[in-house]
Amino acid sequence: MELQLTDDEAKRFIKITKEFIKKYKIDISKKSKGSLSIKAKSINREFTLYYFFRNGETHLKFADSKTYLTLVRINIDEKFHKNSDGIIRGNRIEIFSEDEFKAKGDGRTSYKAYSLPFEKIENTNDFFTIFENLLEYTHTQKNGMLFINTSLSAY
Repeated sequence: MELQLTDDEAKRFIKITKEFIKKYKIDISKKSKGSLSIKAKSINREFTLYYFFRNGETHLKFADSKTYLTLVRINIDEKFHKNSDGIIRGNRIEIFSEDEFKAKGDGRTSYKAYSLPFEKIENTNDFFTIFENLLEYTHTQKNGMLFINTSLSAY
């Protein structure tokens, strides 16, 4: 299998400014999962932010909508990811990597995991903080198009 993105393309996709395509309202007072459409107007490319929240577990996956490849994924849980050079346990970030795809050799793993904290991504179980960290890391602007509600607060 040939990888449909390069590291340089993935890095560029992560760094360009993006915006939500339409208004979204997410309720995380209970188990919640879904996806949000995001667009980089400067290159006319769409991305998808998949989210999953359950008490004690959060998964946020920022993917390219054309290739469906993961660019950045954050896992807040007690599970693990097996990199080609070892296991990363607990809260972690997974970032697109051509090298990991080649080293792993399984034809599907195109990202490498790193323990949190990582760069500006905090090691926290707080959904709001980790969500905001991901939006900042991927240069995604809310522009009044995203509302996250719990029974305790609004974001």
